[in-house]
Amino acid sequence: MLAHFFVDKMMKVAMAAAIASNTSSGMPKQQKVKDLNASAVSVSCIKADWDAEDGKDYELTVAPTDEDTGYVENICIRFEGNSKSYITGLREGSEYEITIKELDERGEPIDNTASKKLCSTESVEVIWNFEHEDGWTNCFAYEHAGGLTLDPSWSAIQGCIPDPITGTGIMRDEYGDYCCAMGTEYGYCGDRFLVTLNNGVQFTTKICDSKGDLAYHPFGDGGKCVIEFIHADGCLPSCVQFTGNYGSYYWDGLIFDNIRSIQKINYGEKVEY
Repeated sequence: MLAHFFVDKMMKVAMAAAIASNTSSGMPKQQKVKDLNASAVSVSCIKADWDAEDGKDYELTVAPTDEDTGYVENICIRFEGNSKSYITGLREGSEYEITIKELDERGEPIDNTASKKLCSTESVEVIWNFEHEDGWTNCFAYEHAGGLTLDPSWSAIQGCIPDPITGTGIMRDEYGDYCCAMGTEYGYCGDRFLVTLNNGVQFTTKICDSKGDLAYHPFGDGGKCVIEFIHADGCLPSCVQFTGNYGSYYWDGLIFDNIRSIQKINYGEKVEY
C-alpha cells in the first residue's frame, strides 16, 4: 500500500493519490472499474468502495472540484484491502471528484479503466460561534470510556464505537462525531460542535462528559486542554499514554494543531463507517 500526493501548479488543481495493493498477475483487462461508490462519513472524510477483481491493483485519486477549497496537503487516503478506502483530511461542505484506475503489471495506471464519482463531505448548520481561545490549545488529553457509568454521560456514549478510520481508539458516534469531554462554557452532554484547527483540519465532536464550569483545564507548561477525547477500553495508543496528548501525533489525516474555532452545530444524517 502506498500513498502519495501531487499538485498541478499550472492548473492550480490539487489532487491526492494512493494505491490499493493486491497480488497481481497476468495481463490487465481493459475495462472500467465497476461499481464505484462514495459517501460522506463526516465533515472531513469520504468512504469510497468499488468492485475489485482478485489479483488486481488499483490507484485512487481525489481532487476538490473547487480550487478554492484548499488544504490538499492534509488529505490522506487509507485503504482497507483493495476494494475500500477512507479519504480523510477533507473540508466541511466541499465536493471532491474521486477517480479509481486499475494498474498494469508495471504499476502504472491504465487510463481507460478509470471510473469517477463526485461526493461531498457533510455540510453543517452552525447555531453558535464561540470566542477564540488564545495560546497553546493543541492539548488533546484523554479519558477512558469505562469511567462513564452515570447519566447523562453513560447514555451519551451508548452505541459509540472505536474510530475505525484513524487508529486513535477514540469513540465515535453514529453521526461521525468524536466523543469528548468539554467544559460547560461550551455546552452539555449531547451537544455537537465543528472544530477547525489552525492548519485547516476539521472534525466534529459530541460532548459525552463534562469538564466542569471551565473553558479548559491547564495542560503541561502553559497549555490549555479544551477538548478531552474519550477512548475505548484497550484502545489507547501507547504513544498517547506516554505523552498524555493526542495532539503530539499524526493520525491518518487527523493532524492536530492549535484550535482556530469551535462552533456549535445541529445534527445531520447518520453515517456508515
